[in-house]
Amino acid sequence: MREPLTYAIALAAAGAAVEAARAEQLAVCAVVVHRGGATKVLLSDDGVGPIGVETARRKAYTAAVSGMPTARFAEFAASPAMSVAPVHLVDAHLLPVPGGVPITVDDGEVIGGIGVGGADGATDDRLAAAALKSIAALLT
Repeated sequence: MREPLTYAIALAAAGAAVEAARAEQLAVCAVVVHRGGATKVLLSDDGVGPIGVETARRKAYTAAVSGMPTARFAEFAASPAMSVAPVHLVDAHLLPVPGGVPITVDDGEVIGGIGVGGADGATDDRLAAAALKSIAALLT
């Protein structure tokens, strides 16, 4: 098993998301969690309310523990197969909405997750993906 997600990588990812949002005059919260879902870094820009902070945390958690982007997890959660076990009953911290991506290394191992909250789902999703891309060189 690879070394857990480092603080430097987590901080770089969260910072990249917040800075990308600022470039578009948006205020967001970016959260990075380690593979088990515990918060490693939380950066919340000026003006982001508690809902933006909490959704970012839960998106990061969902991406890390499910190993898939939260947009895809949302599709899975809405499938008929999940009607017998709704995600909120499986784990109350899961949030099946766009805006979270898993952090994986070369061999596909999930070492964490990035979640962005504070904008609309599509924008949060795009910013999380951009943050992941910005740390790609640090994951080798």
